[in-house]
Amino acid sequence: MARKPTRAPRKGRRKSSRTRRFAALYLVIGLAGASALAAGYLLYLDRLITHTFEGRRWSLPARVYAQPLELYAGLEFTADDLELELKRLGYRAGRLDAPGSYIRKRDEVRAVLRAFTFTDGPRKAAEITVRFRYQEIAAIEVADTPTALIRIEPPLIGSFFPSHGEDRLIVTPAETPELLAEGLKVVEDRNFDTHVGFDPKGIARAAWADLRAGDLAQGGSTLTQQLVKSYFLDNRRTLLRKVKELAMAVILELRFEKTDLLNAYVNEIYLGQDGERAVHGFGLGSQFYFNKPLSELDPAEIALLITVIRGPSYYNPFRHPKRARARRDMVLAQMRDFELLNATEYAHAIREPLALTRTARRGGGYYPAFLDLVRQQLGRDYDASELASHGFRIFTTLQPRVQDAAEQAAANALDRIEVNRKLPRGELETALVVSNTQTAEITAVVGGRKAGFQGFNRALAAHRPIGSLVKPVVYLTALESGDYNLATILYDAPLLPSETDKSGWAPKNFDNKFNGPVPLVRGLADSLNLATVRLGQAVGLDTIAKRLGALADTPPPPAFPSLLLGAADMTPLQMLRVYGVFASGGFATPPKSVLAVEDETGATLNRYPLEVQQVASPDAVAQLNYALKLVLQLGTGKGSRFAQRGLAGKTGTSDDFRDSWFAGFDATHLSVVWVGYDDNRPSSLTGSAGAMVVWDALMAQLHPSTVALAPPPGTELTTIDYETGTRTRAGCGNPVLLPIPYNARLPNLPGCGPSFSERVRRWFGD
Repeated sequence: MARKPTRAPRKGRRKSSRTRRFAALYLVIGLAGASALAAGYLLYLDRLITHTFEGRRWSLPARVYAQPLELYAGLEFTADDLELELKRLGYRAGRLDAPGSYIRKRDEVRAVLRAFTFTDGPRKAAEITVRFRYQEIAAIEVADTPTALIRIEPPLIGSFFPSHGEDRLIVTPAETPELLAEGLKVVEDRNFDTHVGFDPKGIARAAWADLRAGDLAQGGSTLTQQLVKSYFLDNRRTLLRKVKELAMAVILELRFEKTDLLNAYVNEIYLGQDGERAVHGFGLGSQFYFNKPLSELDPAEIALLITVIRGPSYYNPFRHPKRARARRDMVLAQMRDFELLNATEYAHAIREPLALTRTARRGGGYYPAFLDLVRQQLGRDYDASELASHGFRIFTTLQPRVQDAAEQAAANALDRIEVNRKLPRGELETALVVSNTQTAEITAVVGGRKAGFQGFNRALAAHRPIGSLVKPVVYLTALESGDYNLATILYDAPLLPSETDKSGWAPKNFDNKFNGPVPLVRGLADSLNLATVRLGQAVGLDTIAKRLGALADTPPPPAFPSLLLGAADMTPLQMLRVYGVFASGGFATPPKSVLAVEDETGATLNRYPLEVQQVASPDAVAQLNYALKLVLQLGTGKGSRFAQRGLAGKTGTSDDFRDSWFAGFDATHLSVVWVGYDDNRPSSLTGSAGAMVVWDALMAQLHPSTVALAPPPGTELTTIDYETGTRTRAGCGNPVLLPIPYNARLPNLPGCGPSFSERVRRWFGD
């Protein structure tokens, strides 16, 4: 008889049932908690995304513009010059069908200028004709109507992007070419208009295409997912990150219109690296790769930008042109297959070369040395965060053709100096600053030998002994006293023990010779140390130290005797301010790099007007400038190719040939140049053998014009002998024509007294 199975004790059954109920309860509670956490997290993501998109979507770097080029009849400017400027702005040659295009026919240039908003208001796109004759502009027409003046839009020369390096140019949906918008969908996200943030079919299709191609032929992420990655996520590849990406993409799609999402993508996507700045968005990408606005790109150029999205390093067209072109051609084929291009357009585009901007000025590229000066000036009114995020437009004084000429002159001249002087190649450094002689507007800054290098800016920060560049300050102080004129006799002889200080300082002339009695003008033009020291001691060391400080707008340097020969450390920019007083006839105008600042709406925040203050006697400065012209004609600068062109300047050399200086000016340009080694070792270069060579190379590209001088009141132009300071006449001795006070009693150079006709004129008061 089979036994019946025994039942478990009722108590045990109750315990097991109770356990299951508690487990179920805990599960429900856990699921509810997880749901609550998930809901809370999704709410957090929703708020994060909404806040980002509804607020300021990007930090908008300040955009920095050069001076607009002004064209007018009579301007010394050639058709070649204008064509170069148009090319700099990315104008297309050979057609005249849209803004940003031009045609050149011998001495005539026709162009369709782009619309631009200047500081005084907007200018619409306009067709202009500029005719040239004899190296100058003969006539200008706008839409076949003669006009007196036309401005070319200024090039973008840089931006002040945030510390994390992102830079972009914002474009609106209306400014986005339709081919770009539709091309992005075809290549990156064909179901963009219908999906809700992610596209399972697109992922599967992309995986299959990649498998067949053996390459990343298509992407699996939607444009929305790519936007999420760029905005919110890092590059880690984890399951949690992917889930987060999908959730955020869905939230974006639910919260915002497709038009907004596509526009955000166009402005956000990373397209390459330009040194320290990261190029984001198609607006800046167009400038960076092609140096023209996005609206002017042709199909081949749009296809290349779409190519770069997939891998800015892998498909970098500058480094991997074959690889980039192959994918560009694939993108063009997809555009054709989806009827974005017809057969003719495709055939034309596929034959196009990459046509990249290969200059050092890509994307409105950088003039970092000049931008340092702009940042320095703006630092008085704005902090760095404002400049990096508020979308300012900054209009500056930079003239790109002068800047490019300065950079080219510096590089070429240093190469030539090193070869000719048998110096180590590539080690000499330089700094160069150029300004307008009357307005003190800085038109170029070179901070070092390598153009475009962002680093130590020698033009602004290198304090070096100025050598004989100080001597005009000594002579100006003497002329201002009223006790001296250009013919006053100085004594170029060794100092007596009673004339030196306790240190036993015993200066010598460069050639170790003594010239005895010499006229003041020769003491400066020949840069005679002993004559200068004697003059400086007579005028007063403290007086000269204060004068130098006032001219440079710095505290006075220590009033040691060695100051008279340049034992004072200054930067090229500070010396530019000193010589700016000479070039402007006795008036101090602070060097200026910024003209105006506007906010992102176009409202003017600041204008920087001309500031002028008389700080030196115009009569004394006029006399000084006659002497500075003789520096080039007969003195230490006579080796210059412009020695007989009526320009003015001064060479400078510090002790042991460690620093080579030159400051020179014509009627328009004032330049200060320094050449030497960063480690302060001797270079063996005098001012004329180093810095003046750079200046010569610069002026050869700037069409220098004569410095026009008139004798100041109380003086008359008198012919004196340069060697002795005695009165002479043309063809006798070494004659120079200088303003000498009426009452000055000058002896005649033996055998060179006035001619009979001159005596007759004096008798009759002519």
